Amino acid sequence: MGTVAVVCSDHSVEDWVFRALDGALVIVDVAPADVMVITEDCLEAIVAHVPPESSVVVLGEPTRTYSRADFVITRSWREHDLQRLLVALANHKPLALPPLGTPENPAEARDAQRALLATRKMSTATDLASTEAMTVENVVELVDADRAYCLYYDAESAALWSESRRGGEPMSAIVGMAAFAARTGHPAVAPKVGEDPRFFGAIDDPQADEGDHTLAQPILGADGLVHAVVVVSRRVNRPFFRDAEVRLLARFAQLAAPVLDQLSIHVHSEALLEEEAAENPVFRRAAIQAASAPTWGDVVRVSPSWITWAYWVLVAVLVAAGVFTFVGRVSTYSAGPAIVRSTARTPIAARNGGIVVALDVSPGDRVAAGAPIARLDDSEQRAAVDHLQRELETQLRAHMLDPGDLAADSALRTIRHDLDGAKTALDERVIHAPVAGVIGDVRARSSQRLEPGDVIATVVDSNEALEVIALLPGEDRPQLAPGMTVRLELAGYRYAYQSFAIENVSQDVIAPAEAKRVLGAEVADGLALPGPVVIVRGKLAKPEFVVDGRTLRYHDGMVGTAEVRVRSEPIVYALVPGTRRFQ
Repeated sequence: MGTVAVVCSDHSVEDWVFRALDGALVIVDVAPADVMVITEDCLEAIVAHVPPESSVVVLGEPTRTYSRADFVITRSWREHDLQRLLVALANHKPLALPPLGTPENPAEARDAQRALLATRKMSTATDLASTEAMTVENVVELVDADRAYCLYYDAESAALWSESRRGGEPMSAIVGMAAFAARTGHPAVAPKVGEDPRFFGAIDDPQADEGDHTLAQPILGADGLVHAVVVVSRRVNRPFFRDAEVRLLARFAQLAAPVLDQLSIHVHSEALLEEEAAENPVFRRAAIQAASAPTWGDVVRVSPSWITWAYWVLVAVLVAAGVFTFVGRVSTYSAGPAIVRSTARTPIAARNGGIVVALDVSPGDRVAAGAPIARLDDSEQRAAVDHLQRELETQLRAHMLDPGDLAADSALRTIRHDLDGAKTALDERVIHAPVAGVIGDVRARSSQRLEPGDVIATVVDSNEALEVIALLPGEDRPQLAPGMTVRLELAGYRYAYQSFAIENVSQDVIAPAEAKRVLGAEVADGLALPGPVVIVRGKLAKPEFVVDGRTLRYHDGMVGTAEVRVRSEPIVYALVPGTRRFQ
């Protein structure tokens, strides 16, 4: 990325330039930079210290002459135009737009045919003057312009010139819309030339009024450089160029590029031949052309010195590769999904269904065994207890009036039994913590309806170790054993590998549905198991892991991929399986 430096006495100028760049170039101090933006008042003091390879953009008046300026701008420039100019100067080449594609509708196809016919007319030109005249005539007809100009551009001298204007005298490409298009490779569009700070009438359009509409389109050659700029204008009383006309002019410039390339080669060749003829008049042009023709059938000569050592290097490489195939080994791994689980994680489930009316805990709360966790709606149970309590009192009075009444005594016993059951049902509407610990997740909310078995919360002992449960392919069960090392890669932390030793391997190979039942529905639903698996368990040595220098904690339910090396074999067995019979 190019660099830019701003030399000025006004900080607002720096802010304006930096805001326009928006990170497109690297901002440096006054030290040598690819582009240096210098205000007019600081130019004389700093210009002597600017290296020749740096481009100088002067913030001043376009009508003035500066001893060292690659472009002159004003404070009224739009920020995106300033960015394009500075980036192009920093890269020392125009930022060419992508070429137009094939036409997508009949209207574009007709325009493409018109542009193609216009460029075909130019192919008959043999000099710059006739090419310029044909270009002006064609673009005026193509886009219905009132005026048009064709300005040639020389990137080495940064000059524009026209064969029909000023007698072909070069014009410095440091101001104007044509110079902007030549330097950046982007078209310059001015709906009103009086409102565009880039417009400079002496170069762009000497006949323009303030309200005229102008468009400058660069023509880029095969070398990626701008060879010419076409400027078209309309009077103020006419509408501005439509988007279709702008695209038509861009397509014309694209199709005219090869014609200008050929003309440039022709003109340059003519100039060289004329210089050669002036320096060596004894040679005719026909003789020079015959001497420069390619010679066929020349003998191909190679140096035998490097072939000898290259041959032995190749032999050594082949021998080393052959030895490595027998000495080197390739490993086979058993891989499958893995889940981090807490060994002291106790789920708290609802024994009965109902609606949650209160939650007494929050995540992170420490609770004792038997502490209330949540309360379910107990209106029915409480009403049943009140009803049976009244029935008990009625039967008790009847029994006291007639102690010998066996029927009343039996009814009293039945009501007492029902009352005990109702009180038990009422107590079960309060859900208690089965063990002491820290509340992990709270999965219920107030007014939520629970079904029997739904998990309300979990209690975790944070001091207990974490366990990894890996589900490896069932066909690898004979090769798995306790003590083998497993490499764990957690999802979301690529290449941050953890390792643990296998403590237990299930004896049986089980189906995916059974494996998910063992893991629990709350985590198993997110796993995809293609076939039968074997369950492998192991403990993590630490509750934290390190990623990019940061220490992070494991959490229950984190998933990843587990890999364990089950066997290794020589590389030759993998490349040529038939060699196994000789082992």
